[in-house]
Amino acid sequence: MDPPSLETLSSIGPGGARNFLHPAKARGRFTRARTIVFAVLIALLVVLPFITINGRPGVWLDMAGRSFHFLGFSVGPTQTWLLFLIALALAFALVVTSALWGRIWCGWACPQTVWLEGVYRRVERLFEGDRHRQIQLDDAPWGPEKVLRKGGKNLVFLLLSVAIAHLLVCYFVPPAKLWQLMGSGPGSDPEVFIWTSALTAVVFFDYAWFREQMCIIVCPYGRLQSVLTDQDTVVVGYDARRGEPRGKASKAGIGDCVDCSRCVAVCPTGIDIRQGLQLECVGCAACVDACDEIMAKLKRPPGLIRYDSLRGLTQGEHRFLRPRVYAYAVIAAGILVAGAFLAQSRPELPVTIVRQAGAPFVLDGDDVRNAYLLRTANKTEQEELLTIEVIPANPKAEVTIPAKTWPLPPQGIAAIPVFVEVDREHFAGAFDVTVKVTGKDGRQAELHAQFLGPDR
Repeated sequence: MDPPSLETLSSIGPGGARNFLHPAKARGRFTRARTIVFAVLIALLVVLPFITINGRPGVWLDMAGRSFHFLGFSVGPTQTWLLFLIALALAFALVVTSALWGRIWCGWACPQTVWLEGVYRRVERLFEGDRHRQIQLDDAPWGPEKVLRKGGKNLVFLLLSVAIAHLLVCYFVPPAKLWQLMGSGPGSDPEVFIWTSALTAVVFFDYAWFREQMCIIVCPYGRLQSVLTDQDTVVVGYDARRGEPRGKASKAGIGDCVDCSRCVAVCPTGIDIRQGLQLECVGCAACVDACDEIMAKLKRPPGLIRYDSLRGLTQGEHRFLRPRVYAYAVIAAGILVAGAFLAQSRPELPVTIVRQAGAPFVLDGDDVRNAYLLRTANKTEQEELLTIEVIPANPKAEVTIPAKTWPLPPQGIAAIPVFVEVDREHFAGAFDVTVKVTGKDGRQAELHAQFLGPDR
């Protein structure tokens, strides 16, 4: 394979064919730290759907019920403003992270990296060995050993993909229900079975074959990074002032880089970090550990490749506080204030009354009838019991409602029909209709509608 360059991708050959990358195993402080982070994140992903809070899974995206539940906090269909704020906050956090620390999310917390580097690569090395043995195995003719190693690896990959697919489905279907469906067979819920099968295929394809192409070709985050970084963004970089010119360690007048290419060998996307910041770099710091290991053997100081800003690598200084940081602080404060204000002003007993579709009034013999719709929602995690009282300003008017008390389940919504009618003889003109809705804890909402009828 040709050495990586800025104009080509190491994972794509001259004719467009796929070059499979075999990153060597890095050892060092960042690799150990990432292993701990991966373990914690995988544990959280596995545990969250299985813990129970307020009778619901810890995380449950209830698409059928149009509500999301996260660690006891629920967002219902009537709280779109909160969903918008959450999405805005997450997007803003991604922008800030990219602008301040580059692609640290990609290298440390992205599920693509967590599962690939934390699980699948380990299985691959267990069956095929490290980089040198993997390359030898790929180049060897097919025989019993190659079939056993490749077949065993892909069988474990498939089993892992099935497990991950079911784990993902647990975020949408409670684990107890999913277990019941698994015991009942695919016919009990074909939709869940199809989704689980499709996710298994996608996960297997991604981690067994596509791999780094997901980061390089599909994911837009690398492109986003290129417009968010500046000279003071912390990235993984090579100190050319110290490392150049390259050469053997025993040669006089050269820099600290001995051109061993160990940084290239451990890179999961196959780039040479010594060529500068590149779109394919995911900020995993494997090259930092690899270079520090070589520097330790040569009894030279670490940090030839390190986390630093482009300004720090070229000028030896770094500015964290800069105009964009202040701008981020102002925007973050604005989002927090808006969220606090909306949460504070949010009515605990939201009720609206609208006129039902159709004519504003109906003549039924000698009676004039108006039809309304009382819409309400329970935004709490406890069952609500509403008491409804309709008071027309015309004492001769009669009110018809399905029930004077209306139960609402947690995060439930209701549309309650209300009919008001009056004898045409006693209709002197439009009058006010007051609707009072009282919750079980005494909270009350009062609404007003107008009763309309024919001109006399």
